Order: sequence, then structure tokens, then C-alpha cells
Amino acid sequence: MTMFENVTRALARQLNPRGDLTPLDSLIDFKRFHPFCLVLRKRKSTLFWGARYVRTDYTLLDVLEPGNSPSDPTDSGNFGFKNMLDARVEGEVDVPKTVKVRGTAGLSRNSTLEVQTLSVAPKALESLHEERKLAADHPFLKEMRDRDENLYVVMEVVETVQEVTLERAGKAEGCFSLPFFAPLGLQGSVNHKEAVTIPKGCVLAFRVRQLMVNGKDEWDIPHIYNDSMQTFPPGGEAAGGGLVLIFTVPIGEVHEDFRTLKEEVQRETQEVEKLSRVGQRSLLSSLSKLLGKKKELQDLELALEGALDKGHKVTLEALPKDVLLSKEATGAVLYFLGALTVLSEAQQKLLVKSMEKKILPVQLKLVESTMEQNFLQDKEGIFPLQPELLSSLGEEELTLTEALVGLSGLEVQRSGPQYTWDPDTLPHLCALYAGLSLLHLLTKAS
Repeated sequence: MTMFENVTRALARQLNPRGDLTPLDSLIDFKRFHPFCLVLRKRKSTLFWGARYVRTDYTLLDVLEPGNSPSDPTDSGNFGFKNMLDARVEGEVDVPKTVKVRGTAGLSRNSTLEVQTLSVAPKALESLHEERKLAADHPFLKEMRDRDENLYVVMEVVETVQEVTLERAGKAEGCFSLPFFAPLGLQGSVNHKEAVTIPKGCVLAFRVRQLMVNGKDEWDIPHIYNDSMQTFPPGGEAAGGGLVLIFTVPIGEVHEDFRTLKEEVQRETQEVEKLSRVGQRSLLSSLSKLLGKKKELQDLELALEGALDKGHKVTLEALPKDVLLSKEATGAVLYFLGALTVLSEAQQKLLVKSMEKKILPVQLKLVESTMEQNFLQDKEGIFPLQPELLSSLGEEELTLTEALVGLSGLEVQRSGPQYTWDPDTLPHLCALYAGLSLLHLLTKAS
């Protein structure tokens, strides 16, 4: 994970453990996640590594008829954090606003991150709803309706009060001095200093609610929503004569146990298994060429989503033209692309190297065993590792595996053997587990 991701994930956990506060994963996008901004959610999002939202260039106010502007978002309180670059920060919240955070060695002790929460006031939203209709002919709304997209409105944000530069000294994530990592672009100094400057007013985390369009120009933002609800209901009218009553768990709730994740991944792999062996081998070839190229993977994800929107069957570059992906297979590929794009480019390159070394089964078992034991563990701790999980690996394979899982926050130590569990890294490990599961399946077919 990048330093910025470490900060936002730790922050979200401190303020809203296991809740619906979504950490921002890209510093460059923060201006598109202010209150009232409209965002899209990836169709194959999962609660395990977090619902993934994509910025748009519009706000709710842009797609309403002209009228009075709502009052500014209200300030819900200030918080101060220290050493937020440590993914394993421990904190205590003293009601109502004070947060004390203790870090570990190797971090700058001079960095304090001051943040405030801003939210759309209920009365302001009510007035806006009463006074301003939807601009039904707005080009953006037309495009979203044609694509059958769901739109979400940012309703609450956590943002910085002052500009701050956070520093970390020590072994940098993704930097290894071992010679055989050089071709992967991972060679570097173990004594490395990192710093990130976060500007004033930078959004670090946010909450959303779904926008609902009822009829031609009526709109609403219900308090509770789920995946079955659509921003643009078929026929232009909300089910039940314009009244939506949904009783469900809000998006953002974490699943109960590892078994649920395992079943979800198995459902998606079963769709991939339905491809012919030629199709599976070609899919593996396509992914092998793209792993380590995060932008290209994201471009592929967008292309597949576009094809799925239009109901088209698609083929990947490496697939023979007579091997088409069905709607179900396309959805499954999108699910795994979502997992792979959560991983860093360094991890993606390490996955390719792991395939060459034929050690994916060992790595998958290592991650699976660790998560089975700790999925509900909400505190950091050091635990013994089953020796047989590493016994089959040679020196190079062991180091490669340590790097792969370490970049997701799972620190494996050969002495003992043992590992350090960090609950903040659970979403990243879930994504790694899904990626390993897909590649393991595909390599068996090759």
C-alpha cells in the first residue's frame, strides 16, 4: 500500500471501526469527493476489500434545476492524530473529540494529523429536496441512465485542517536489495525515507448515500440502501408507486467470517472454470502481460464494464476470436480485476514471478490459513506459524513469498516461525487471497 493509503485506512479504522467510512485511496482525486459530489460504485465491488468508488466531474447541485444553494456542510468535530503512517497505530477515543494514537518505532515523532468531519445537514438536504427538481435533460444524467449506472452522493467527509507532511524512516514497502528482484524493478535501499505532503482541506475518507430518481424530475436520497436498488428504476418510476422501503444491512458492513469470503471467491472462480481450457489459458496469458501495469489493468476493467453495460459478449486480446466471455464470465473477470488492482504494481510483478516458480499453491495456503485463524481478530498480535506452510520453499521462493504477503501487511518471520497480524490490513489480504485463487486456478489449466 502507498503511504497515503496507510494513512486513510488507519484513519477510517480509528474513527469508524468496521463501519461505512470509505478511505480514499488516491491523493490526486480528493477534490472530487467533497460533500454533494456524485460518484460511481464499481459494479463488482465487494465488502471484503471495500466498495470501490470512482469520481465523476459532477455534483448533485450540477444536475438540479437552478435555485438556492444549500448551507455549507456542518462541522462535526476535530480530531488529532500522531504517527498515522504506522498501519498498526493504536488509539483511544475520549468522548467527544480527542483521539490519542500511539505508534511504533521507526516513524517520525513530529507529525500530527489534524482532521475534521464535515457532513450535509439533514435540514439543508430537506430544503434542497423541496426547492429544486432534477434537471431531467442533463447530458450526464442521460448518459448514466443509458448505461444503467447507480449514482451515489458524498454526504460526509473527513478532511485535513492544515497542510501536513508525514514522514516514515526505515525499510520502505516494496524496496528490496536482493539481486533477483532487480529485473522486477524492486531493488532499492533498505534504509529509505518516505514522506507525503497532504494539503489543507484534503478529503481522506468519506460516506455516501445512493441517489434515487423517481419519475422524470423527482429525486431522493434514502438513508438505507442495498445492491438491489437502482438509481434509475425501469420505466422511470420507483417500485411500489414511488415509495422505496428497503430493510437491509448498509453497504460497508464487514462480513462475519472468512468462510463467507471463501464462498464468494469460489462462486466467481466457478464462472471462470466454465471457460474452455483454451479460454482459461488465454485469460492467464492476458493477465500475465498486464500484471505490473496497473493503469492497463484498470483500462481493461473499464472496457469490460462498458461491454457489460451494453450486454455485449467480449474477448480479451490474448483470447482467440471464437472464445467469447459470457455475461457471467465477464462479471467474474471483473471481480478478480477489482482484487488485482487493489494490489500494488510490485505485488503484481511478484505474482508473475510466483507463477514462474510454481509456488502459488503454497502462498494461497499461507494466506488462507492465516485469515482463517485471524479474520475476526481486531487487535494486532504475534502468532505462531505452522512450519509446514514454509517448509517446501527454497531460499529464493521464501523471500519472494515474504515480500508478496508483506506488501499486504502480513509480516512473516522465519524464526519461530511466526507472523504479525494487523487487522488494518485485512481488506488488502482479502484482495490478495482472491487474486491468488484466480491465478492458481488458471495455472492448473495451462
